[in-house]
Amino acid sequence: MRCLSGTNKKRTVFYLLDGARPDILTDLIAAGTLPNLKRIVDDGTFRIATTCFPSTTGPAYLPILTGHFPGTMNIPGIRWFNKKAFKRSRWNTMAMRSYCGPEASYFNTDMPAEKPTLFDLLGDSYNLYNMITRNISAEFDLGKKGKSLLYTRAHFGKRHHPVDIQGHERIMKLLKSGKDFDFLFAVFPSVDWDSHYHHIKDHRTIEAYKIADNSIGEVRALLEEKGWWDNTLFMLASDHGLTPTHTHFDLSDWMTAQGLKAVSYPMIWKANPKCAVMISGNSFGSIHLLDHEGDHVLHQPELMKLFGEERLTALVNQKAVDFITYRGYHKGEYYVQNGQGKALITYHEEKYDYQPLDADPFSIGPISAASHLAALELTVESNYPDALVQIVQLFNGDRAGDIIVSAANGYDLRDFWEYPEHKGSHGSLTKEHILVPMLYNQKGWADHAARTSDIFPSILKWMNKPPVPCEGVALNSIANSIILDESR
Repeated sequence: MRCLSGTNKKRTVFYLLDGARPDILTDLIAAGTLPNLKRIVDDGTFRIATTCFPSTTGPAYLPILTGHFPGTMNIPGIRWFNKKAFKRSRWNTMAMRSYCGPEASYFNTDMPAEKPTLFDLLGDSYNLYNMITRNISAEFDLGKKGKSLLYTRAHFGKRHHPVDIQGHERIMKLLKSGKDFDFLFAVFPSVDWDSHYHHIKDHRTIEAYKIADNSIGEVRALLEEKGWWDNTLFMLASDHGLTPTHTHFDLSDWMTAQGLKAVSYPMIWKANPKCAVMISGNSFGSIHLLDHEGDHVLHQPELMKLFGEERLTALVNQKAVDFITYRGYHKGEYYVQNGQGKALITYHEEKYDYQPLDADPFSIGPISAASHLAALELTVESNYPDALVQIVQLFNGDRAGDIIVSAANGYDLRDFWEYPEHKGSHGSLTKEHILVPMLYNQKGWADHAARTSDIFPSILKWMNKPPVPCEGVALNSIANSIILDESR
């Protein structure tokens, strides 16, 4: 092995395999289809973690890169709406957002400026295809040049693999250039795209897994040649899973049919709207009611008066709707409701409680957890992993909406404007969307239930950087202490 200078330096390489499901990854590794990932697993660790709600690209990158959930970062979806800004002026640039297009450039400034990313904290940090590029110069943004055209061709031509292949070539060009790095964050998007437009097990989707695996093998070989691999932390995770979609239910059209004219992307300029509907991943929807005095978010009594029990019952009885959630009467109270009835989540002084009322929509209750880690442990094996914490965090910001809708597997919440047609969806709180793979080339780290938000403090710990307050737990910390974000 040829050793170059810098062999004792700590580095981190992170692969975000967008849309990868842990069960599919497990099967492919066991079948010998992904030999390079198998080497990582044999030498290190393969575990299943939880992502966040909504489980959708962009917002679900935030826990990994900042240690914070989408609600805390006030980016509660790939599309969001701000009632306060909208009611001040329809022309307010902060009234609504869709990161599926040109407005993606606003992602960096929409995040709280005081919450740093790993790029801010880790020295020479390189980025590939990730939309969170705050403070990253063009030189360090490997995928920036030609990305728009490349993505457009991939989207409308359904030829996704050239994006991943070119991304890998740019990584290799960097590593062969003689330049050093501290942190490399690379997104491989084709698993997600092929799962959306074909099927989660389509041969094109499996080929996308193989492209990422081949990249990992070549990158590892080059780092080993340089003598860097032994001091490099390699991690791979996904931001969400997906499920096949057989039926489209357009939530915006349904609201309009109910007498509440809805604005939604791309039809955002309707006159005198009564509500706004924002869809993420197509299995997550937020409803913002507008036909009331003031610009505040609605709590249960006012919500019931404005929306009406009859409409609410009709909504939760739709086959496409798994459950809805909305704020209770008091701060820290949140109702969860489906066609059978509702339960109440309460959050107070770091304690989480879930109490079925006339039904148990999550089939987990009653639950009382003294911390967010305990709440995860108690729900991780359920059909709604980390449900209590994820619902609470979502309502942290003022852009979350008055009613949150989580779709049932097999359905989504957007129809006409989704072109090409989506045949797979994500964004919901079901285990198929929330559970994600987490791999790293280390052994002996903490084995309690993990979230993708734990990646942020774990990388900081590996790189010998001071801890930063966040909503994750450093899995490689001996004390395994929880650093709480006091702003929550």
